[in-house]
Amino acid sequence: MFERSYTILPSDAGAGGVIKPRSLVDCLQDTADMAASELKADVHSVMDRGFAWVLVHVKMSADRWPELGEVITIRTWHNVNDGLYTFRAFDLRSDDGKALMNGSTSWLLLDLARSRPVKPVKNMSQIFILDGNENPHVSSEFTELPRETSENAHKKNFEVRLHDLDANDHVNNAVYIEWAVESVPQEVSINYQLSGWDVNYRKGAYLGDKVIVSTQEDPIYDNNSPIKTLTGTMKIGETFLCAVRTHWQR
Repeated sequence: MFERSYTILPSDAGAGGVIKPRSLVDCLQDTADMAASELKADVHSVMDRGFAWVLVHVKMSADRWPELGEVITIRTWHNVNDGLYTFRAFDLRSDDGKALMNGSTSWLLLDLARSRPVKPVKNMSQIFILDGNENPHVSSEFTELPRETSENAHKKNFEVRLHDLDANDHVNNAVYIEWAVESVPQEVSINYQLSGWDVNYRKGAYLGDKVIVSTQEDPIYDNNSPIKTLTGTMKIGETFLCAVRTHWQR
């Protein structure tokens, strides 16, 4: 279990004075890397050994968004199994201990030379010995999202900027969530509050790529419901990159 305090800075905050989704995801990614560093399994350590962590699934839920100037506590821990996946959970709480957000993620360990996933239990065994076996359970259940939307889906184009790249020169995981939120119709994003998201990552995008986000409302709730969900699929041409389902509540 790894824990840190974090203050929501002016650069983190967006509309309504709460932390922006991209800033939140960046903070969680940094926290995960700090935790992994204690296990000698952070980004730089695994790259030195010829591996890279690849994020596959995300499930995030928000009870309340942290506000500008607020001090929050972030806890994260991981579980592993004998297969290809390792799982990491997050729990965010206010200064007085009230629940703000929680989520879980699944990861693959990629052998860079062979461009294929390998079992963490055989290649990063210290994460079992040092931490993984003593942590609370992390759910391995994630929503599989559709890769196609209807012809009537709303489409929005994004070109990958230098600012969107991470240290591996591909689009940062947080950017896809930002694209999904930006692609939601304004009547939803203005009148509803983002309350969570599910993500399926499949392929990466690179500098200059032109990504098309196709977004449609999921027919889960009726028009009078205070809850809406929208799914955005992201492609370069016909190549599927990612799907993000955002949840909104009035």
